[in-house]
Amino acid sequence: MQVPIFNRYERKYILSSEQKDALITFLRQYLIDDPYSVNGAHYTIYNIYFDTPDFQIIRNSIQKPVYKDKLRLRSYQSPLSDSDLVFMEIKKKYEGQINKRRITMTYKEAMDYLNHGIRPTCLTYLDQQVMNEIDYFIRIHRARPGTFLRYDRIALMSPSDPLRITFDHNIVFRNRDIALDETSGVHVLTDQDHWLMEVKSESNFPLWLVRKLSDYQLYSRSFSKYGKAYQIHLSGATNDDYILDHY
Repeated sequence: MQVPIFNRYERKYILSSEQKDALITFLRQYLIDDPYSVNGAHYTIYNIYFDTPDFQIIRNSIQKPVYKDKLRLRSYQSPLSDSDLVFMEIKKKYEGQINKRRITMTYKEAMDYLNHGIRPTCLTYLDQQVMNEIDYFIRIHRARPGTFLRYDRIALMSPSDPLRITFDHNIVFRNRDIALDETSGVHVLTDQDHWLMEVKSESNFPLWLVRKLSDYQLYSRSFSKYGKAYQIHLSGATNDDYILDHY
């Protein structure tokens, strides 16, 4: 197992399809395709987010505390066989900086862990540390699979530094029958002309990018796919009036 550790800042923007196409054309002067975006095509990401029975984790997150964390199970393919690889990720945010710790395991190992509490074999100290964090998160929150989220992504990356820009579309969620193999659901962005762009960097944006975003009058905004799904489809009219449709 490998445990990539990411420390970065993320800025999010909502774009039209026209803006997305023009930006991608411009960005190709500086960036290359992510390995998953073969020849610039989109790929699909499948996630299960963990939460409490009353969705306390995401309820806390959308209040924008100084510190917050999330746990998710992620796959880049569906349907899955027992030997396919999936990723358990803990994502933490403190004062705007994102820290993500990821552990890789087979789909069978993930299901054995979630259904029967059987930990996957950890070959390194970092593996053990991440699994300990996952164990603690699940135990302290009494968390279990809460929401399924999938989306199509086009991703570009810098060949020389950690800068990465992604464009997400067709964002779909489901809070019943939570499983990676069932991909149906309800759209999060009700206007299907809209895309979510995320700029991910360890430091300040390069000047050429700042200028281009200014030219397009694009300004970052707070946006969480999971949070938006919860607010629009699972909650009542205010943050204090929650209407849960399956509890």
